Amino acid sequence: MSNNEDFVSEIMGSPAFKEKLAALVVETGSSESDVKSEAVASLHELAAEQSKLAINSWDKLARWFGRAYRLDVDEEQIVKLKELNEKFTLVFLPNHRSYLDPLVLRSALHGHGFAPNHTLGGLNLAFWPMGTIARRNGTVFIRREFKDAPVYKATLKEYIAYLIRHKQNLEWYIEGGRTRTGKLRPPRMGILSYVVDAFDDNVTPPDDVLLIPVFVGYDQQYEVGAISHEELGGKKSPESVGWLFKFAKAQKNRRGRAHLRFGEPLSLREALTENRAGNDDRSARLAVPKIAFEVSHRINQVTPIMPSALVTFALLDNDGRAMTVDEGRAVIDPLMAYIMRRGIDISSEMDFEGEGLLHQTLRTLTREGVVTRYDGGLEPIYNIAEDRQHEAAFYRNTLIHYFITRSLVEVALVRAVQERPERLVNFVWEEAKRLRDVLKYEFFFPRTKEFAVEVAQEAALAYPGWEDEHFDADQVFALMKESRLLLAHRVLGPFLESYGILADRLAAHPVDQEIDREKLILECIGVGQQRWLQSELHSPESISRDLFAGAYQLADNRELITAGTPELEAKRQAFASEFTDAIARVDIIRDLAQDKEGF
Repeated sequence: MSNNEDFVSEIMGSPAFKEKLAALVVETGSSESDVKSEAVASLHELAAEQSKLAINSWDKLARWFGRAYRLDVDEEQIVKLKELNEKFTLVFLPNHRSYLDPLVLRSALHGHGFAPNHTLGGLNLAFWPMGTIARRNGTVFIRREFKDAPVYKATLKEYIAYLIRHKQNLEWYIEGGRTRTGKLRPPRMGILSYVVDAFDDNVTPPDDVLLIPVFVGYDQQYEVGAISHEELGGKKSPESVGWLFKFAKAQKNRRGRAHLRFGEPLSLREALTENRAGNDDRSARLAVPKIAFEVSHRINQVTPIMPSALVTFALLDNDGRAMTVDEGRAVIDPLMAYIMRRGIDISSEMDFEGEGLLHQTLRTLTREGVVTRYDGGLEPIYNIAEDRQHEAAFYRNTLIHYFITRSLVEVALVRAVQERPERLVNFVWEEAKRLRDVLKYEFFFPRTKEFAVEVAQEAALAYPGWEDEHFDADQVFALMKESRLLLAHRVLGPFLESYGILADRLAAHPVDQEIDREKLILECIGVGQQRWLQSELHSPESISRDLFAGAYQLADNRELITAGTPELEAKRQAFASEFTDAIARVDIIRDLAQDKEGF
């Protein structure tokens, strides 16, 4: 695609776009010439081109920026995508962890003869010289906010339609921005909705557009420190030439591997047909969110288990206690057995049978300052460095989505022990479902029927015979003590503690006063810091702007935010008690796990 007047003339000459601009004249009250001028200016702002010189320069730059990593990728997956691209337009939808993500993906695809994708990115990265080079490699820079710019919005939609008509592959980051906690963020729907509109208007059978879920991740990551600073309320450093130089310089250190995986392609035609099957307004309205969540689910499904995730999983949530290598193995070995039994993907070269990879990972984490090592005793011991728990959790959280259902079952069974229900199976199912609803803004859960199957499988795997009529709740703790794998404190604990902080502050807020979202989140950060310093939290990773935002969204969903009548006070108190009780159950599991591990 070239950045010249040809594409501007084609778009501006489109009868459909002319109709949209005419409607905008009426809507905005602007003159026809002003609306057209703004549309043309917006097209020039958006326009990307691809030049051979810029592409070659970009590929060299990608290799230089990526010199800190070796690439771990399934080459067969890319070969299959290349075959699909002979017939279909591909839309690559990666998760977003690092500024290096587009370079890693580009490098892998380029090696198999793919032309550069038209990558949609934030205008904040369009500074010189990167912006100029990126535009000439197909990057489409988009304004961060444009809800109050109707002409720009309409022009962006039309430009996306133009790219799809010309069968250009697209790429953007479905989370919208880089993950702040290490786990996948909820998807942003805007650009996907534009693609759906363009598909409806421009693609006729048997042509199709395939959505390609993509996972990109790293053994170690330079930006994690800055991200953790922002999570604790710090300000984000603006991107600039100086920032770019510092970022590039940091890549001289070897940081292990960059991991790239491609999920099962999703036919946009089939997905729209399935999700619009209701043939009503609600089905049409929910089609895009359902497709976005399916893409996110498929990204999670192909996320490989990485060494840094396993090591930080073992070192976190030990009440600050340092661990020997053997004690770490007591946590990792049963987890790896569970991972292998479920057939979860692991990164290439990962073998914890010997001590090589484990020690190598510990050395790298120690060099990066995330882990400390003490050699003055009988044997080396390791711990998460002070004030680096958020960074360690960022790596750990890469894998926790695989263990969410198992963790929910553990907490549900503890409640069953406490309340002694007559029908244990039904009780555990209802409690797991309730906890799923509590965490729906943090994790991607399958549909109810699939979730029910997962709950039954996880319970049977952990506690064989639990569905038998003679299975008694009194057996649960005994079986938990015998289990080599208890997960809820490491997986759910930080999220429940964070939500509990916001619920407590919400309960303390006068019900007749409106709540300012940002002020409440900042208050939670401050109160969380105090609780950590007073040893009232198990982990400072609970002090997280992102997690408090999720808790706020849950409270808003339950109609607990808007000022109301005195009855609201009791509802907010019940909300806070819900988390107090859940955290207490997680504490029981933590105590059982530490007793099992000999801590």
